[in-house]
This record gives sequence, structure tokens and C-alpha cells, in this order.
Amino acid sequence: MGLSRGTAIFLAAGAGALAFPVAALGLGLPLWLDATLTAAMAGGVYFAVRAGAPATLDDEALADARLQTGRGLLVDATAALERMRKAQGVVRDPAVRGQIGDLLRTGQKVIADVRADPGKAMAVRRLLTFYLPNAASLAEGWVALESRALPSPERMTQTGQTLRALNEAFSRFSDDLMEPQMQTLDIDLKVVNDALKSDLDALPAPGPTAKAAAAQPAKAP
Repeated sequence: MGLSRGTAIFLAAGAGALAFPVAALGLGLPLWLDATLTAAMAGGVYFAVRAGAPATLDDEALADARLQTGRGLLVDATAALERMRKAQGVVRDPAVRGQIGDLLRTGQKVIADVRADPGKAMAVRRLLTFYLPNAASLAEGWVALESRALPSPERMTQTGQTLRALNEAFSRFSDDLMEPQMQTLDIDLKVVNDALKSDLDALPAPGPTAKAAAAQPAKAP
């Protein structure tokens, strides 16, 4: 376990103080080379004793800031989901209502994953801050289109296409959150399969008698 910063500085300074006279007097090195070696010695001691040191206050503050940022993103994303939910309730077109429902389900899953681990928020920040609010605006825009006496066919077509594209983007963001688990699964599969291959290769092959016995049908009692 690494030592504290203060202790590391103290030991590094002590090492430098010892190295300076040894290099200058004992080895007869010039002052510029003596200073260089002394600095290298002090730096080496500092990093050696600090290796494996626990997280500093700055590290902890940074981690806390990330968690707070993640929680803040969840507030806005949850509000966008609520807007979509309200819009879906009044959409008349069944296909569009289904597209919005898919967006809601994927968005809810992502938010649940981030709420369980706010540190994941940065991996889906664009979804939380950009795509979710704009998906809510599109859902509300569709409601406005349906309320018109003569809605624009071009706008309706474009809105439907964009909602479908958003569903694909939402799914990709959701998969990104699962990528660490997929990498762990790949490692587990490799470890288990390598172990099975090694163990099965080490077992003796069944002899002719065992093969013949296995091939014979069981006798009735």
C-alpha cells in the first residue's frame, strides 16, 4: 500500500539530500550532473513510495462531481419521458403511438440503469440531454399535426421516419450501457471453454471394452 503524499515528499527529500553529497564528493561529479542525479533519485523515491496510494481528496471530489452530474441529467431525462408519455396518450395513429411506446420503454430502461449506477450517465449523456428531449418534442409535434384540419403529409411522413430512426439510436445507446457486461461474458466464455478443453483432453479416452458396453442395449430386469 502506498504512503501518504506528505510522507512520500519527506522520504524523497531525504533521498535527495543523501544523494547530493555522495555524488558530488564521493564520485567527484560536476555540479550539473550531481543536481540531475539528485532530482532523479528524489523523483524515483517519491513515485515508488506513492505507488498504490489510496484515492486523494481530489479524486474523491471528482468522482462525487460525476455522480452529481449523473443525477442532474436524470432529472431532465425523466421530465422528457413524462412529456412523451403524455403525448402518447393522445396520439391517434397506432403506428406512431407504437413508435413512441418503444422510445418510452428503451428510455425508461436506460434511466433505470443510470439511476442504479449514476457513473454510467456520461456514456449516454447525448441520449439524456439531446435525443430524449427532442423525441418528446417530436411526439408533441405529432399531436399538433393530428389536431390540424389538414395536416401536412410531408411533415407527417418525415416525423414518422425520424421517430423510427430515434428508436434505432435509443437501442444503440442502451446496448452501449451493457457493453462492459458483454466483455465480461466474452472473458468468462473463453476461460470456461479453455478449462473444459484442457480438462477433457487430459482425461483418458474410453477403451474398447467401455465402448462396447456403452453400445449394448440395457437388459430388461
